Amino acid sequence: MNDTAGPIMPPYHLTYADAEITDIPAFLAAVHTTAGNLGAHTRIICINADRVAGRLHITTALAHACRTWFTDKNPIARSFEMEVLLWVAAGRQTSVAARFGAQKGTMPLWVVVVAAEESPTAEIARLPGLTLYPAPPATAEEMGAEKQARLMQDFSISEAELSTVGLKRLPELVAERVALSAVYR
Repeated sequence: MNDTAGPIMPPYHLTYADAEITDIPAFLAAVHTTAGNLGAHTRIICINADRVAGRLHITTALAHACRTWFTDKNPIARSFEMEVLLWVAAGRQTSVAARFGAQKGTMPLWVVVVAAEESPTAEIARLPGLTLYPAPPATAEEMGAEKQARLMQDFSISEAELSTVGLKRLPELVAERVALSAVYR
């Protein structure tokens, strides 16, 4: 059944950070505690910026995850956070989706805060190992050769397909793969 009003999309905040994570379980526990401090329904998803095609990729995945979780009520994952990562990965396997989340080591992160009752910036800044940017740096949307190759492999994008649309439209191709993954659910 089509919902003409559209899917429920709670308010969200998207920020960019550099992360130095030494202990994943401790980091995820701190993320969970921080989400609770921001409100009973707040969820925080940390996405490895090196594995995604920028803002468009993340917002597309978030919209699909919200539709699946809040409107259709037929998610694959047991948690909203993992449901978002499944959509980011355009897949059904949590082991694959987990690679798109925060990992041990140094990496740039997109931090998505969904349904916070107040501004999340101060709380997010207190997470261990994170250094927030006031605004995403220009490099946040860059597609170096290594990232391009990884995205093409992860999302089954051929050289022919990329040469047809051009490198500047790689984020759109990835967002398309995210949307098409609904067919396989």
